[in-house]
Amino acid sequence: MPVPQGLPTDTSLYWIPPYGRIGPDVKTYDALGNLVDPESLRIRPGRTILTEPLVLSNGIDVSKGPGSVPVSHSEAIATADCGTARCEPAEGFISVRNVPGVDATVTLRARLVPRVYFSRGDALDQVITTTLSVLACPLTAVEGSVLRGAENSALVVRLDPVCAHDPRTLVWTVNGLRVRVERVVKLAEGTYVMLRTGGTSDQQVTITALTSRQDGTVVASETAKTLPLPAPRASLELPGHGSIDFIPTNRPAEVNMASNAGLGRFVLEPLPGAYSVTTRESVTFIQGEAAPGAFVALRFGYRLPTLPAELATTDLAMVDERFQRVVREASVPARIENLVEFVCADKDGKDQRLEPSRPHRIPYEMRNTCRVIVYRQRLKPEDGNQEVLLRISVTKPDGSVRGESGVEQRMFLRPQGEQRDIPVPGNLGQYDRITVQVSHVADESRYALSTTDRTGLPSAQWTAIVTGGLFRLYTTAAIPAGLYRATEPTGQLAINFGVVSRLALLNNEGQERLLGIEAGLMGLGLVPQSGDIQFPPTLAVVLGLGLRVPIGPGAAVGAQAWMAYEFRGDIRRRTGGDPTLDPVVPSSKWSFIFGPSISVGNVGFNL
Repeated sequence: MPVPQGLPTDTSLYWIPPYGRIGPDVKTYDALGNLVDPESLRIRPGRTILTEPLVLSNGIDVSKGPGSVPVSHSEAIATADCGTARCEPAEGFISVRNVPGVDATVTLRARLVPRVYFSRGDALDQVITTTLSVLACPLTAVEGSVLRGAENSALVVRLDPVCAHDPRTLVWTVNGLRVRVERVVKLAEGTYVMLRTGGTSDQQVTITALTSRQDGTVVASETAKTLPLPAPRASLELPGHGSIDFIPTNRPAEVNMASNAGLGRFVLEPLPGAYSVTTRESVTFIQGEAAPGAFVALRFGYRLPTLPAELATTDLAMVDERFQRVVREASVPARIENLVEFVCADKDGKDQRLEPSRPHRIPYEMRNTCRVIVYRQRLKPEDGNQEVLLRISVTKPDGSVRGESGVEQRMFLRPQGEQRDIPVPGNLGQYDRITVQVSHVADESRYALSTTDRTGLPSAQWTAIVTGGLFRLYTTAAIPAGLYRATEPTGQLAINFGVVSRLALLNNEGQERLLGIEAGLMGLGLVPQSGDIQFPPTLAVVLGLGLRVPIGPGAAVGAQAWMAYEFRGDIRRRTGGDPTLDPVVPSSKWSFIFGPSISVGNVGFNL
């Protein structure tokens, strides 16, 4: 007997007499007037034949929830078998669990209840067999995020928008090992899931998402190749002072990363107790926190800028540099002018700060007020310790060094120290030149020096001259090698020696002018000559002008032009036996002599 399509196979069928009715309030009587039991009117089919398809789908959709297969007559199914998967009949569908993988197919064998058959042509079957494909969530591993050789690394996958599963409720595995969901970002193009793994050394990984450990249905799977984690390369630089190979503790250093991270980039991560990291205007700075002398390897986070939203700022892996850097103070050469001053009193006794690299004059009365002041309290902590060399030298007007006034000290300056005064020692004289030199000790292991601008370490020099008189009166020993007597009788006076006093005008540096007035006693012609005129050895008082050029401390060469009064005997001539010649040459005691000389000594004073 044909029945309407869609009628359940377990529908109860009844027959009723003509013009009869059926219902809970209807009572039926037979011809004898007896009440008829409604169950006696029920028709019990001997065989139910299904002519329409029982399984209404050719695939198992696991992308929107638990896997299920819709059926037309679920009440007609007694049992269902799916091989490795687990199938259970339910109202209107067959529930499929433990689907082994997204690329698998499931063979469904549905056994019908007794007396229900499926018509397949002329054959009637009680077991219906069909092969179902698995419809899973499309899953893609984000390029550049699957790394190998990194401990506790993370990877990012993208689920297609058609997938209705909440990634946080799924069980995720990588190469069979369970991993945890760290972050989820939902966008229009799909759902990005960050999975934190324990790291892998395999060339490829299989990422799988299951509904649960009990269900075990694979809703998404992807096999991706792994990329080796690049090695970070960074250089540190002190702005304005060049590259350094250590981590400074007293000032931040700029971090420059080499671009060898492929699709990703490395970001310096802080290491509490070792160093801190700050960012200003997209520039990363590092400053050490550990005790000086410690060694620390920089730690970097590997990030993928192409990831969306906050995933782009999340570290996929942490990696340390392959070498360690020492943590110590960075000493940056400070300007000497800011730390050291040269101070002398003026004529009124008030201290005056002398500018470096300029000439200065100090009143003679205030010559002992000069001192070098070292302001250690001006040294900033970010400048670090400074090692400087102080030299004080005093030179006399003749170029000789005043030894008792010399100072040479090597000083180690610490920030926030106390002020120190260093006086210029010794008793200074007129026109003494004071030279103060302060320079940093050239030590590249201490100072952070620029590798591109090697102009030298900062230094400063001060120069001051003690004022004195305008003239100098002194006595010197003169040794004219040969004087010429211009007064009759004229002639050469060989080997002369005497003591001469000289009055010379001084310049601003205490050096005498070339021309001076000279007076003294000279011994003339100490060695007889072989000529016709015989000048006797003579003692003369001389007065005149002298030209003097210093050649060393207390020594000079020059030329003189003197008027001389001679204390001597007669000047005689050789007659050669001629009686007509007078052996005595008429001559005056006054004469004019000139010639070159060498003078030694400078004993006198300034006027």
